[in-house]
Amino acid sequence: MSLKPYYMIAGTSPQPQFLLKDPAGREYGVVEHYETDRLRSGGHILLEFLGRDPAVKARPMIWVDLEKWSVLPGHGKNLPDEEFEPGLDAYLQIFPESERELRRDRARQALRFELIRLAEQGYSVAYQEMFPGELAKEDFPTVRVAGEDFIVDDQYLIQPGDFRNQVTLVFVEDRKMGKDPAATALLCNWLFGEGYEILQSRFSDPQAQRAVQALVENAELEKIYRERLAKMRREGVILGVKAKGYSPTIPKGAGDGHAEGGPR
Repeated sequence: MSLKPYYMIAGTSPQPQFLLKDPAGREYGVVEHYETDRLRSGGHILLEFLGRDPAVKARPMIWVDLEKWSVLPGHGKNLPDEEFEPGLDAYLQIFPESERELRRDRARQALRFELIRLAEQGYSVAYQEMFPGELAKEDFPTVRVAGEDFIVDDQYLIQPGDFRNQVTLVFVEDRKMGKDPAATALLCNWLFGEGYEILQSRFSDPQAQRAVQALVENAELEKIYRERLAKMRREGVILGVKAKGYSPTIPKGAGDGHAEGGPR
């Protein structure tokens, strides 16, 4: 389901976002539901009213237009009376601008819900996913390897406390529309000022090295990626990305077949 309650988005225990008592004396805890699917986002939130009467199973639900900051009349469900929608709309008008902007910020956060969870787990996040529509195809570097053209996507670690100045380069085939999604052909971590490490490649080692070096030796490209990294981290702070909890690991014994490699 693409609509999620805000407490789930924020990663807190189930709780209403505010309390409300209507003119008839009914008391409610109001849970705000936000759209997490970017393709379905229309700038609205759904308010769910949790009453104190356990016998009432059908909870009132009302849509609110965030930009206009008003109730969408006629779209509510399970309303206890015909005055419920206009009464709520009048109540919303006393919200200060800071509270209204808070809900708009939550809506923006919700649209990046999956990205935030990935970042909190320590995965890199693509710049184009965090800022959709900002980049055109020609903004991505292209590299020719073994007679094929590849587009290079850039991804970043934005988890709080991770200060590695690094970009993850993802090489995918430059395919035309209508074909299956291209698989990753080469995956590389570029640690600015120190070197790079190829994590995955379907090419021979010399081919992979030449492809990566064509990028890491480009000073202008490095400047662009550094700026994007800084912007991604700022956005991560705004969206409330949480640091991954510390989980101690048991050191591996000698001769276990595992090895660690540093940047080239």
